[in-house]
Amino acid sequence: MSRRSIAIGAVAIVLASILMLSLAWGLRHAALSNPPVLGKTAPQLGIKPASGDVVRIRELQGSPVVLNFWASWCGPCIEEGGVLAQASREVKGDVRFVGANNQDTYAAYQSFEKNHPHPYPAGPIVLGTYQSYGVAGLPTTFFIDKQGIVVASFVGPLDRPTLDHYLELITT
Repeated sequence: MSRRSIAIGAVAIVLASILMLSLAWGLRHAALSNPPVLGKTAPQLGIKPASGDVVRIRELQGSPVVLNFWASWCGPCIEEGGVLAQASREVKGDVRFVGANNQDTYAAYQSFEKNHPHPYPAGPIVLGTYQSYGVAGLPTTFFIDKQGIVVASFVGPLDRPTLDHYLELITT
């Protein structure tokens, strides 16, 4: 093998490694850039938890909000459920967590809540739509600041370090 062949091979390996690392980072931090809602007032949305009155996102203005769209049939939603539940109990301040059940029957929603109860308000959407937020896949989480502005969004199951990063955006 010539030195030129070895050099070309080494450069190809380095470039392929950089490409793979970039792809892995991008998939791990799959923030959704959704121009229709990002930087704008959160669209009207209300959910109806089994145990209470309708929770309207706009009525939570004054508190930062973590709005998570999920469904009973969504495996990654179950995966991130524990992360969101733990954070909702541990996060200091007035951060409100809300779960918007998406594209489910009421029976499927009730069954899910029985097996994986949310410690924060979660229920079917009864006012507004998931489409108004641009939700294309589940789970999708929106981070809304105290003024009711959508600051960021994330598609895919959140892990705690990623959730903490986004929480910092709406609590500082």
